[in-house]
Amino acid sequence: MEYKEIIQSALQALRINILRTSLTMLGIIIGITSVILIYSIGQGAVAFITNELSSFGTDYFQINPGGNQISTFAGSNTLTFEDVEAIRNDSSLTNIKYVVPFAMASETVSANGQEEELLIYGSTHEAVEIFKPELTDGSFITEEQENASERVAVIGTDAAEKFFGEDSSPVGETIRINNRTFRITGVTESTSVLAGGFINNALFIPIGAVTDQILGEKRLQEIDVSVYDQNSINQTLKDVEDLLRDRHGLEEGDENDFQIQSAKDILSTVQTVTGLLTAMIVAISGISLVVGGIGVMNIMLVSVTERTKEIGLLKAIGAKQGDILSQFLIEAVVMTSIGGIIGIILGTIGALVISLIFKIPFIVSAPAIIIAVGVSSLVGIIFGLYPARRAAKLSPIDALRYE
Repeated sequence: MEYKEIIQSALQALRINILRTSLTMLGIIIGITSVILIYSIGQGAVAFITNELSSFGTDYFQINPGGNQISTFAGSNTLTFEDVEAIRNDSSLTNIKYVVPFAMASETVSANGQEEELLIYGSTHEAVEIFKPELTDGSFITEEQENASERVAVIGTDAAEKFFGEDSSPVGETIRINNRTFRITGVTESTSVLAGGFINNALFIPIGAVTDQILGEKRLQEIDVSVYDQNSINQTLKDVEDLLRDRHGLEEGDENDFQIQSAKDILSTVQTVTGLLTAMIVAISGISLVVGGIGVMNIMLVSVTERTKEIGLLKAIGAKQGDILSQFLIEAVVMTSIGGIIGIILGTIGALVISLIFKIPFIVSAPAIIIAVGVSSLVGIIFGLYPARRAAKLSPIDALRYE
Protein backbone atom coordinates (compact mmCIF):
# COMPACT_ATOMS: atom_id res chain seq x y z
CA MET A 1 0.00 0.00 0.00
CA GLU A 2 1.18 3.52 -0.77
CA TYR A 3 1.36 6.06 2.05
CA LYS A 4 -1.28 8.16 0.30
CA GLU A 5 -3.72 5.26 0.47
CA ILE A 6 -2.74 4.54 4.07
CA ILE A 7 -3.43 8.14 5.11
CA GLN A 8 -6.75 8.22 3.21
CA SER A 9 -7.80 4.96 4.82
CA ALA A 10 -6.86 6.28 8.29
CA LEU A 11 -8.82 9.51 7.80
CA GLN A 12 -11.84 7.59 6.50
CA ALA A 13 -11.80 5.35 9.59
CA LEU A 14 -11.77 8.44 11.83
CA ARG A 15 -14.66 10.03 9.91
CA ILE A 16 -16.82 6.91 10.17
CA ASN A 17 -16.67 7.08 13.97
CA ILE A 18 -16.70 10.89 14.26
CA LEU A 19 -18.40 11.00 17.68
CA ARG A 20 -15.99 8.50 19.21
CA THR A 21 -13.06 10.28 17.58
CA SER A 22 -14.20 13.63 18.98
CA LEU A 23 -14.63 12.27 22.51
CA THR A 24 -11.19 10.64 22.30
CA MET A 25 -9.61 13.92 21.23
CA LEU A 26 -11.26 15.75 24.13
CA GLY A 27 -8.56 14.77 26.64
CA ILE A 28 -5.84 15.98 24.26
CA ILE A 29 -7.74 19.22 23.58
CA ILE A 30 -8.16 19.95 27.30
CA GLY A 31 -4.49 19.18 28.01
CA ILE A 32 -3.08 21.35 25.22
CA THR A 33 -5.56 24.17 25.94
CA SER A 34 -4.51 24.16 29.59
CA VAL A 35 -0.80 24.19 28.77
CA ILE A 36 -1.08 27.04 26.23
CA LEU A 37 -3.48 29.03 28.43
CA ILE A 38 -1.49 28.75 31.66
CA TYR A 39 1.86 29.33 29.97
CA SER A 40 0.51 32.44 28.24
CA ILE A 41 -1.05 33.79 31.44
CA GLY A 42 2.19 33.13 33.32
CA GLN A 43 4.29 34.95 30.74
CA GLY A 44 1.78 37.80 30.61
CA ALA A 45 1.87 38.10 34.40
CA VAL A 46 5.68 38.22 34.38
CA ALA A 47 5.63 40.92 31.69
CA PHE A 48 2.98 42.89 33.61
CA ILE A 49 4.89 42.77 36.90
CA THR A 50 8.15 43.60 35.12
CA ASN A 51 6.60 46.65 33.47
CA GLU A 52 5.01 47.76 36.75
CA LEU A 53 8.24 47.48 38.75
CA SER A 54 10.22 49.06 35.92
CA SER A 55 7.94 52.10 36.10
CA PHE A 56 9.75 52.93 39.36
CA GLY A 57 13.07 52.47 37.61
CA THR A 58 15.83 50.01 38.42
CA ASP A 59 18.34 52.69 39.36
CA TYR A 60 17.80 52.61 43.11
CA PHE A 61 17.83 50.33 46.14
CA GLN A 62 15.92 50.28 49.41
CA ILE A 63 17.12 50.02 52.98
CA ASN A 64 14.65 48.95 55.68
CA PRO A 65 15.16 48.62 59.43
CA GLY A 66 15.43 45.25 61.16
CA GLY A 67 17.20 42.06 60.20
CA ASN A 68 14.03 40.32 58.98
CA GLN A 69 10.54 41.08 57.69
CA ILE A 70 8.93 40.63 61.11
CA SER A 71 11.09 43.24 62.82
CA THR A 72 10.52 45.68 59.95
CA PHE A 73 6.81 45.81 60.60
CA ALA A 74 7.12 45.46 64.35
CA GLY A 75 8.53 48.97 64.67
CA SER A 76 12.26 48.26 64.64
CA ASN A 77 14.21 51.50 64.96
CA THR A 78 17.62 50.70 63.47
CA LEU A 79 17.68 53.39 60.77
CA THR A 80 18.32 57.00 61.73
CA PHE A 81 18.65 60.44 60.16
CA GLU A 82 22.36 60.17 60.99
CA ASP A 83 22.55 57.12 58.70
CA VAL A 84 21.02 59.19 55.91
CA GLU A 85 23.57 61.98 56.40
CA ALA A 86 26.44 59.49 56.58
CA ILE A 87 25.46 58.01 53.20
CA ARG A 88 24.97 61.46 51.66
CA ASN A 89 28.29 62.82 52.92
CA ASP A 90 30.58 59.85 52.27
CA SER A 91 32.92 61.10 49.55
CA SER A 92 33.79 57.56 48.47
CA LEU A 93 30.20 56.86 47.37
CA THR A 94 30.50 58.68 44.06
CA ASN A 95 27.73 56.71 42.31
CA ILE A 96 24.97 57.95 44.62
CA LYS A 97 22.50 60.44 43.16
CA TYR A 98 19.77 60.84 45.81
CA VAL A 99 19.34 59.60 49.38
CA VAL A 100 15.68 59.83 50.41
CA PRO A 101 14.45 58.95 53.92
CA PHE A 102 10.85 57.90 54.60
CA ALA A 103 8.90 57.98 57.86
CA MET A 104 5.50 56.33 57.43
CA ALA A 105 2.30 56.29 59.43
CA SER A 106 -1.25 55.08 58.93
CA GLU A 107 -3.63 57.67 60.34
CA THR A 108 -7.24 58.76 60.19
CA VAL A 109 -7.48 61.81 57.97
CA SER A 110 -10.54 64.06 57.94
CA ALA A 111 -11.61 66.74 55.49
CA ASN A 112 -14.83 68.19 54.19
CA GLY A 113 -16.89 66.13 56.65
CA GLN A 114 -15.29 62.84 55.53
CA GLU A 115 -12.88 60.51 57.33
CA GLU A 116 -10.49 58.01 55.73
CA GLU A 117 -7.60 55.87 56.94
CA LEU A 118 -4.64 56.88 54.76
CA LEU A 119 -0.98 55.96 54.51
CA ILE A 120 1.17 59.01 55.20
CA TYR A 121 4.65 59.30 53.71
CA GLY A 122 6.92 61.70 55.49
CA SER A 123 9.75 62.45 53.09
CA THR A 124 11.89 65.06 51.40
CA HIS A 125 11.42 67.03 48.20
CA GLU A 126 13.61 64.41 46.46
CA ALA A 127 10.96 61.68 46.94
CA VAL A 128 9.52 62.73 43.59
CA GLU A 129 12.76 61.47 41.98
CA ILE A 130 12.17 57.97 43.39
CA PHE A 131 8.42 57.42 43.01
CA LYS A 132 8.13 59.61 39.90
CA PRO A 133 4.44 60.44 40.44
CA GLU A 134 2.63 62.68 37.97
CA LEU A 135 1.55 66.00 39.44
CA THR A 136 -1.94 66.75 38.14
CA ASP A 137 -2.37 69.94 40.19
CA GLY A 138 -0.21 72.25 42.28
CA SER A 139 3.36 71.34 43.27
CA PHE A 140 5.27 68.75 45.28
CA ILE A 141 6.92 69.42 48.63
CA THR A 142 9.62 72.06 48.24
CA GLU A 143 13.00 72.11 49.98
CA GLU A 144 11.97 75.19 51.95
CA GLN A 145 8.78 73.52 53.20
CA GLU A 146 10.79 70.44 54.11
CA ASN A 147 13.41 72.42 56.07
CA ALA A 148 10.71 74.31 57.97
CA SER A 149 8.61 71.14 58.60
CA GLU A 150 5.61 73.04 57.30
CA ARG A 151 2.16 71.53 57.63
CA VAL A 152 1.64 70.98 53.94
CA ALA A 153 0.53 67.85 52.13
CA VAL A 154 0.48 66.43 48.62
CA ILE A 155 -2.58 64.21 48.19
CA GLY A 156 -3.22 61.27 45.84
CA THR A 157 -6.01 61.58 43.28
CA ASP A 158 -8.18 58.80 44.76
CA ALA A 159 -7.94 60.27 48.25
CA ALA A 160 -8.70 63.76 46.90
CA GLU A 161 -11.80 62.40 45.15
CA LYS A 162 -13.04 60.78 48.38
CA PHE A 163 -12.72 64.04 50.30
CA PHE A 164 -13.57 66.69 47.72
CA GLY A 165 -15.42 64.89 44.91
CA GLU A 166 -14.63 64.21 41.26
CA ASP A 167 -12.95 66.84 39.07
CA SER A 168 -12.27 68.99 42.12
CA SER A 169 -9.16 71.12 42.67
CA PRO A 170 -8.22 70.57 46.32
CA VAL A 171 -5.06 72.72 46.21
CA GLY A 172 -5.43 75.29 49.01
CA GLU A 173 -7.94 73.15 50.90
CA THR A 174 -7.11 71.80 54.36
CA ILE A 175 -7.14 68.35 55.96
CA ARG A 176 -6.78 67.32 59.60
CA ILE A 177 -4.45 64.66 61.03
CA ASN A 178 -4.30 64.13 64.81
CA ASN A 179 -6.15 67.45 65.30
CA ARG A 180 -3.48 69.25 63.27
CA THR A 181 -4.37 71.11 60.11
CA PHE A 182 -2.37 70.60 56.91
CA ARG A 183 -2.73 72.63 53.72
CA ILE A 184 -2.86 70.77 50.39
CA THR A 185 -0.27 72.05 47.91
CA GLY A 186 -0.45 69.42 45.19
CA VAL A 187 -2.22 66.36 43.77
CA THR A 188 -0.34 63.28 42.54
CA GLU A 189 -1.42 60.44 40.30
CA SER A 190 0.20 57.22 39.13
CA THR A 191 -1.20 55.25 36.19
CA SER A 192 0.78 52.21 37.30
CA VAL A 193 -1.51 49.51 38.73
CA LEU A 194 0.92 48.58 41.51
CA ALA A 195 2.21 52.07 42.30
CA GLY A 196 -1.20 53.66 41.89
CA GLY A 197 -2.54 51.41 44.62
CA PHE A 198 -0.66 53.38 47.28
CA ILE A 199 0.38 56.67 45.65
CA ASN A 200 -3.17 57.56 44.66
CA ASN A 201 -4.44 56.84 48.18
CA ALA A 202 -1.62 58.43 50.17
CA LEU A 203 -0.39 61.74 51.53
CA PHE A 204 3.15 63.09 51.12
CA ILE A 205 4.17 65.38 53.99
CA PRO A 206 7.54 66.93 54.96
CA ILE A 207 9.39 64.30 56.96
CA GLY A 208 9.97 66.57 59.96
CA ALA A 209 6.24 67.19 60.32
CA VAL A 210 5.59 63.44 60.36
CA THR A 211 8.31 62.49 62.86
CA ASP A 212 7.69 65.44 65.21
CA GLN A 213 3.94 66.02 64.98
CA ILE A 214 2.43 62.66 63.97
CA LEU A 215 4.78 59.85 65.03
CA GLY A 216 6.32 61.76 67.88
CA GLU A 217 9.71 60.08 67.37
CA LYS A 218 12.64 60.17 64.97
CA ARG A 219 11.94 56.80 63.35
CA LEU A 220 12.59 55.84 59.70
CA GLN A 221 10.88 52.97 57.92
CA GLU A 222 12.87 53.23 54.72
CA ILE A 223 15.82 54.88 53.01
CA ASP A 224 15.87 54.88 49.22
CA VAL A 225 19.17 55.42 47.42
CA SER A 226 19.27 56.16 43.68
CA VAL A 227 22.43 55.86 41.59
CA TYR A 228 23.88 57.38 38.46
CA ASP A 229 25.19 54.16 36.92
CA GLN A 230 22.84 51.16 37.12
CA ASN A 231 25.62 48.80 36.04
CA SER A 232 27.51 49.60 39.25
CA ILE A 233 24.48 49.44 41.56
CA ASN A 234 25.56 46.16 43.19
CA GLN A 235 28.94 47.59 44.17
CA THR A 236 27.30 50.76 45.51
CA LEU A 237 24.84 48.65 47.47
CA LYS A 238 27.72 46.68 48.98
CA ASP A 239 29.59 49.88 49.89
CA VAL A 240 26.51 51.32 51.63
CA GLU A 241 25.97 48.03 53.45
CA ASP A 242 29.57 48.12 54.73
CA LEU A 243 29.12 51.75 55.82
CA LEU A 244 25.95 50.98 57.79
CA ARG A 245 27.44 47.87 59.38
CA ASP A 246 30.39 49.96 60.55
CA ARG A 247 28.10 52.73 61.87
CA HIS A 248 25.89 50.21 63.72
CA GLY A 249 28.91 48.54 65.33
CA LEU A 250 28.35 45.14 63.73
CA GLU A 251 31.23 42.70 63.90
CA GLU A 252 32.19 40.16 61.25
CA GLY A 253 29.67 37.31 61.44
CA ASP A 254 26.93 39.48 62.94
CA GLU A 255 23.71 39.65 60.95
CA ASN A 256 22.64 42.99 59.53
CA ASP A 257 20.16 44.91 61.67
CA PHE A 258 18.72 46.29 58.42
CA GLN A 259 17.59 44.95 55.06
CA ILE A 260 18.95 46.17 51.78
CA GLN A 261 17.89 45.17 48.28
CA SER A 262 17.74 46.71 44.85
CA ALA A 263 14.74 47.03 42.55
CA LYS A 264 16.54 44.60 40.23
CA ASP A 265 16.69 42.05 43.05
CA ILE A 266 12.97 42.43 43.70
CA LEU A 267 12.23 42.11 39.98
CA SER A 268 14.43 39.03 39.66
CA THR A 269 12.75 37.39 42.66
CA VAL A 270 9.26 38.05 41.29
CA GLN A 271 10.23 36.67 37.88
CA THR A 272 11.76 33.55 39.42
CA VAL A 273 8.75 32.83 41.63
CA THR A 274 6.28 33.47 38.81
CA GLY A 275 8.32 31.28 36.45
CA LEU A 276 8.42 28.41 38.95
CA LEU A 277 4.68 28.63 39.58
CA THR A 278 3.96 28.66 35.85
CA ALA A 279 6.22 25.64 35.25
CA MET A 280 4.59 23.74 38.12
CA ILE A 281 1.05 24.42 36.92
CA VAL A 282 1.96 23.56 33.31
CA ALA A 283 3.44 20.26 34.54
CA ILE A 284 0.23 19.51 36.44
CA SER A 285 -1.79 20.37 33.33
CA GLY A 286 0.38 17.92 31.40
CA ILE A 287 -1.21 15.11 33.42
CA SER A 288 -4.36 15.59 31.35
CA LEU A 289 -2.25 14.84 28.25
CA VAL A 290 -1.31 11.49 29.74
CA VAL A 291 -4.97 10.80 30.54
CA GLY A 292 -5.87 11.80 26.99
CA GLY A 293 -3.16 9.49 25.65
CA ILE A 294 -4.55 6.56 27.62
CA GLY A 295 -7.95 7.36 26.13
CA VAL A 296 -6.43 7.25 22.65
CA MET A 297 -4.85 3.85 23.36
CA ASN A 298 -8.12 2.41 24.69
CA ILE A 299 -10.14 3.60 21.72
CA MET A 300 -7.52 2.34 19.27
CA LEU A 301 -7.60 -1.09 20.94
CA VAL A 302 -11.38 -1.14 20.55
CA SER A 303 -10.95 -0.10 16.93
CA VAL A 304 -8.51 -2.95 16.32
CA THR A 305 -11.03 -5.42 17.74
CA GLU A 306 -13.90 -3.99 15.67
CA ARG A 307 -11.88 -4.02 12.44
CA THR A 308 -10.26 -7.43 12.81
CA LYS A 309 -11.93 -8.76 9.65
CA GLU A 310 -10.92 -5.62 7.75
CA ILE A 311 -7.31 -6.19 8.81
CA GLY A 312 -7.53 -9.83 7.67
CA LEU A 313 -8.91 -8.74 4.31
CA LEU A 314 -6.18 -6.15 3.82
CA LYS A 315 -3.51 -8.74 4.58
CA ALA A 316 -5.19 -11.24 2.26
CA ILE A 317 -4.93 -8.82 -0.69
CA GLY A 318 -1.26 -8.12 -0.04
CA ALA A 319 -1.02 -5.50 2.72
CA LYS A 320 2.19 -5.93 4.68
CA GLN A 321 2.60 -5.83 8.43
CA GLY A 322 4.22 -2.39 8.12
CA ASP A 323 1.20 -1.08 6.18
CA ILE A 324 -1.23 -2.10 8.93
CA LEU A 325 1.11 -0.68 11.58
CA SER A 326 1.36 2.63 9.68
CA GLN A 327 -2.39 2.92 9.18
CA PHE A 328 -3.31 2.54 12.84
CA LEU A 329 -0.38 4.66 13.97
CA ILE A 330 -1.35 7.43 11.54
CA GLU A 331 -4.92 7.31 12.88
CA ALA A 332 -3.62 7.88 16.41
CA VAL A 333 -1.23 10.67 15.36
CA VAL A 334 -3.85 12.43 13.23
CA MET A 335 -6.36 12.21 16.08
CA THR A 336 -3.98 13.69 18.65
CA SER A 337 -2.56 16.28 16.22
CA ILE A 338 -6.03 17.61 15.38
CA GLY A 339 -6.79 17.69 19.10
CA GLY A 340 -3.54 19.57 19.64
CA ILE A 341 -4.37 22.17 16.98
CA ILE A 342 -7.86 22.71 18.41
CA GLY A 343 -6.30 23.00 21.88
CA ILE A 344 -3.84 25.63 20.64
CA ILE A 345 -6.65 27.68 19.09
CA LEU A 346 -8.80 27.47 22.23
CA GLY A 347 -5.82 28.19 24.50
CA THR A 348 -4.82 31.23 22.44
CA ILE A 349 -8.37 32.61 22.41
CA GLY A 350 -8.67 32.01 26.15
CA ALA A 351 -5.36 33.78 26.82
CA LEU A 352 -6.48 36.75 24.73
CA VAL A 353 -9.79 37.01 26.60
CA ILE A 354 -8.07 36.84 30.00
CA SER A 355 -5.49 39.46 28.95
CA LEU A 356 -8.31 41.82 27.94
CA ILE A 357 -10.25 41.24 31.17
CA PHE A 358 -7.31 41.54 33.58
CA LYS A 359 -5.28 44.07 31.56
CA ILE A 360 -2.13 41.95 31.30
CA PRO A 361 0.02 41.63 28.16
CA PHE A 362 -1.14 39.02 25.65
CA ILE A 363 1.78 36.69 25.05
CA VAL A 364 1.65 33.44 23.08
CA SER A 365 5.09 31.92 22.64
CA ALA A 366 5.90 30.26 19.31
CA PRO A 367 8.15 27.67 21.04
CA ALA A 368 5.23 26.82 23.38
CA ILE A 369 2.98 26.20 20.37
CA ILE A 370 5.62 24.08 18.64
CA ILE A 371 6.16 22.08 21.82
CA ALA A 372 2.39 21.63 22.22
CA VAL A 373 2.03 20.26 18.68
CA GLY A 374 5.07 18.05 19.17
CA VAL A 375 3.77 16.72 22.49
CA SER A 376 0.33 15.94 21.06
CA SER A 377 1.90 14.09 18.12
CA LEU A 378 4.25 12.25 20.48
CA VAL A 379 1.28 11.21 22.62
CA GLY A 380 -0.33 9.75 19.49
CA ILE A 381 2.82 7.81 18.60
CA ILE A 382 3.48 6.50 22.12
CA PHE A 383 -0.09 5.52 22.97
CA GLY A 384 -0.99 4.43 19.44
CA LEU A 385 2.03 2.19 18.96
CA TYR A 386 0.78 -0.76 21.03
CA PRO A 387 -2.68 -1.00 19.36
CA ALA A 388 -1.03 -0.53 15.93
CA ARG A 389 1.49 -3.33 16.58
CA ARG A 390 -1.27 -5.58 17.85
CA ALA A 391 -3.24 -5.00 14.67
CA ALA A 392 -0.17 -5.55 12.48
CA LYS A 393 0.62 -8.91 14.10
CA LEU A 394 -2.83 -10.42 13.53
CA SER A 395 -2.82 -13.55 11.40
CA PRO A 396 -4.85 -12.97 8.19
CA ILE A 397 -6.60 -16.35 8.48
CA ASP A 398 -7.53 -15.81 12.15
CA ALA A 399 -8.62 -12.27 11.39
CA LEU A 400 -10.95 -13.36 8.56
CA ARG A 401 -12.49 -16.02 10.80
CA TYR A 402 -12.97 -13.58 13.68
CA GLU A 403 -16.60 -13.19 14.81
